[in-house]
Amino acid sequence: MSFVDTRLRFPHVPLGARVLFGGLAAASKPVEDLTISEWADRYRKVSAESGSPWPGDFRTDRVPYLREPQDCLHPDHPARRVTARWAAQLGKSTAIENWFGYVVDRAPGPMMIVLPTLEEATKFNRVKLDPTISASKDWNHKVAPVNSRDEKASTTAYKRFSGGYCVIVNAGSSKGLQMVTIKYLAMDEVTGYPRDVDGRGSPRDQARARQKMYGNLAKEWQGSTPGIAGECMITADFNAGDQRYFYVPCPNCNAFQVLEFEQMRPAHDGRPVAILCQACAAEIVDGHKYDLLSNGLWIPRRVVDGAEPVPSVIKDHDLPRWRCDPCESRCTDWQPSYDLWAAYAPRERFADIWERWDAAQTDTTKLRTFYQQDLAKPYDPTGASVEWETLLEAARKHPYPRGKVPAEAGLIVSAADVQGYGIKWVVYAIGPRGQRWLIDREVFEGKPDQDDEPWIALSDALGRKYQTAGGGEVGIDLSGVDSGWITDRVYRFCSNRPHCFALDGQPKHGLPWLGTPKKRDIRDRNKRIIGKALLYPVGLYDVKTEVVAGLANLVDGPDKAGRWPRNTLHLTGELADEHFVKELTAERLVDPEQESRANANKKTRSLVKPNAPREWQKLPGRANDWFDATVYALALAWHLEHKRRLNEVRWAELLLIVHGKPATPDLFDAAASPFERKSPPAATTEQRQQERARRRDKWKKR
Repeated sequence: MSFVDTRLRFPHVPLGARVLFGGLAAASKPVEDLTISEWADRYRKVSAESGSPWPGDFRTDRVPYLREPQDCLHPDHPARRVTARWAAQLGKSTAIENWFGYVVDRAPGPMMIVLPTLEEATKFNRVKLDPTISASKDWNHKVAPVNSRDEKASTTAYKRFSGGYCVIVNAGSSKGLQMVTIKYLAMDEVTGYPRDVDGRGSPRDQARARQKMYGNLAKEWQGSTPGIAGECMITADFNAGDQRYFYVPCPNCNAFQVLEFEQMRPAHDGRPVAILCQACAAEIVDGHKYDLLSNGLWIPRRVVDGAEPVPSVIKDHDLPRWRCDPCESRCTDWQPSYDLWAAYAPRERFADIWERWDAAQTDTTKLRTFYQQDLAKPYDPTGASVEWETLLEAARKHPYPRGKVPAEAGLIVSAADVQGYGIKWVVYAIGPRGQRWLIDREVFEGKPDQDDEPWIALSDALGRKYQTAGGGEVGIDLSGVDSGWITDRVYRFCSNRPHCFALDGQPKHGLPWLGTPKKRDIRDRNKRIIGKALLYPVGLYDVKTEVVAGLANLVDGPDKAGRWPRNTLHLTGELADEHFVKELTAERLVDPEQESRANANKKTRSLVKPNAPREWQKLPGRANDWFDATVYALALAWHLEHKRRLNEVRWAELLLIVHGKPATPDLFDAAASPFERKSPPAATTEQRQQERARRRDKWKKR
């Protein structure tokens, strides 16, 4: 059969020469040299299943601040490690997804993605990675599909692709961090990693050890919100890098600067929440954000010792002097590290950030979240250090009458701490903005486990009345007794008093100030059950933090206008003597791991728990009874405020009921009292703005 006969018989078969030379032409065609951002813009697709507000083609110009950090992950870039200390929802995981796709399509090699827990690792694969692979048709054929029956297929924790693979592991198990050699390492939310895993050390160090064979060719990305000050891993690595901040131009004067929370101003006189320009004081509002981000630049602030510091405001003509590409020029000796907070999020409203800040002023749990998730700063739970000498001086400097309810207070709570020599009892008056006043205290002497006299005295004290600013009298709204000692006796005392709770302190992190009660048996001296009592758990960690912060605010004192900071714990010299303030400052927040390791001998050091969180500990030789009683009182106050849902208007109504007269105009954060909504004078608004800035500076220094 001739060639002509074959063509006539099989007309649809392509010409062999065309196939051969076409394949050679395709193979010899040079590959496009794209950065990771350019590649993502062309070939990355965002799945609607991922929860992104922008499904479809990925566009880096929606999040321009992501361009430089993820481009540092290119195999030809000199950066070896990239650190991103960013607030929540700014694209840390997005950088990992883009990097994974680029590795699969353009630079195949072994890769590892590390998440804090197994649950998060599974969620990352199902919510982020798998939808990205499915949606990106240009390169997803290179990733082996998931098939449980095929050994060569991909799985939930293992992605196989031509020329490489990617394992997705959790930092809580050393098994996933062993027996692999990797070139690319991506670590997400590293502050959630344990310090030691299975006795093998830090999971970060274990993962990094997998890159030894690749040397300087290896690449690493780590992104996370910060943790606790002093033990925050992402902050330590950020400080070790070149410390890059995103400078944006003012829409009015074009001066480049970092958006600072200290420059944020609340809404007033019909003006929205804004960030003031540090150069011309012009308002930067949400509507400017697109232009800000589009023209922003990453500028490293770290300089060698003795060199001129990088200014916080840079004129546009001075930008070439301070700009520096990662690992080049003055940044040659440092790896790139990036800081970014919530104001840069494309869809984050400044008003929402301010609202979260305002809500956090009376809740230390929310304050910790705000610092870490919004400001991208490590949170220091110790607040300011308060010594008893300065506290005693502050109490004497700001006296007020004993046994009288201040005009700014509308709730009365009391708490008792039971000791072998008697019962210590405190009474606090509670007002809006976290203001608390110690108005009464007493020690009911006797042996509570043997005598009835202390209990009778406490019972009588719970019926006391206190004079109000309007000339009337009010009683105690809620009381509590610590049940840590002679528990059954405390149960019997509280069981027939509906407004007196049996309390149980719980030192664990993250507990509510006053939790859901549980029923407990009441036993007599012969261990017979004679009834039931409700036991209320108290989250000691956060309440103690609040007490110490309140004492620090008392030491700081009021502003020039006489206005006290939020969350101030007021003391008067008549009640707060030397003995009282010594007990009130008898605990410190410490890292037990450091102390345990310092005191452990060589044989027992391996038994020290390596991931122990900070905890409150009593100072040697100092009693802490008054401190405990104060903590319980504030927990009860928190319970009442949340139960009654006391917002600004309800607080004003309560103060009117208690004292018989309206609240003072400057009692609340609003421009005027709820009874008279008038615009404040310009000077008053300016004073309040300056005071808010002063408080933020003070918290930032802590």
